Amino acid sequence: MADNEAFRQAIALIEKAQCVLVTTHTKPDGDACGCVAVMCEALRGLGKRAQPLFLSPIPQWYGFLFDEKTPVLRADVQTDDLSRGAFGPFDLIVILDTNSYSQLPRIEPFLKQTDAPILVIDHHATSDNIGQVEIVEPAAAAAGLVLYDFLTFAGWPITRRMAEGLFVAIATDTGWFQFNNTDSRTYRRAADLIDLGIEPADIYDKLYQNFSYPRFKLMQTMLSRLELHLGERYATQHILQADFEATGASYEDTENLINECHRISSVVVSSLLVELKDGRVRCSLRSRGDVDVSEIAAKFGGGGHKKAAGTFLPGPIDHAKRLIFTEVAQRLR
Repeated sequence: MADNEAFRQAIALIEKAQCVLVTTHTKPDGDACGCVAVMCEALRGLGKRAQPLFLSPIPQWYGFLFDEKTPVLRADVQTDDLSRGAFGPFDLIVILDTNSYSQLPRIEPFLKQTDAPILVIDHHATSDNIGQVEIVEPAAAAAGLVLYDFLTFAGWPITRRMAEGLFVAIATDTGWFQFNNTDSRTYRRAADLIDLGIEPADIYDKLYQNFSYPRFKLMQTMLSRLELHLGERYATQHILQADFEATGASYEDTENLINECHRISSVVVSSLLVELKDGRVRCSLRSRGDVDVSEIAAKFGGGGHKKAAGTFLPGPIDHAKRLIFTEVAQRLR
């Protein structure tokens, strides 16, 4: 569990605040979305004004966590609105599931110049020390676990809806309890949340049996390009901008697609490279062996965990492939 003193400092920040901006990393996953939903409801339960803000659109399968559409920076709110206070006079900013500026594009200048204190709740080892108060526990399987322990320490009620968000956060960041970051603590917290009335089978259906046809076609395209290297231990896949246009899928539809190739028994490390509109390449990395993919991501300004990490690379795709191949080859050989 995180340090109790950090918990106490975080409680003091929240108790003094009235208007709180709650955000998370770009390309939000289940851990990020679940934590944002839960934190906002916890703050509102304390009589605070809580304003969620995402840096990119959330995947549609996480939409059930929110009662209404949540604003997205540059789509619904401009960065200048934050600096001018037009979006809200916030006296606290809460950042969830990241502590790295590389994961906070376009909002970074605002975070560096704001007078409002910043609270970070995270579970990644990669850190830019963004917060005045930080609750960071790299050993935790999900930020949702850290948030759960914080809410419990604070003695604030966890509603059934909050329990659902926490379960989504924990279940998705452990691959529905399949990844080797799933420990006894994870199962105990999950059991506690089930006791609060959530229905895991219903949540699983919403998360994993909910593909749109365009997303399914995008996965088909990705799998058609699957290549195995280094004794079939390294799998590469890629998605081009033209693929989004051809299938009708969106960037958010790429979430978790990288995991499909790990059904192949020989695969130890995998990469999924996605061409972005600005010419860069988003690289997701996974490992189920001893290779620490966060070290690879860090070499290019990214980060994450030993088994799951990501970064941005200069294009084109073939150039990005070579950069990552060199790093993976050094470790697998």
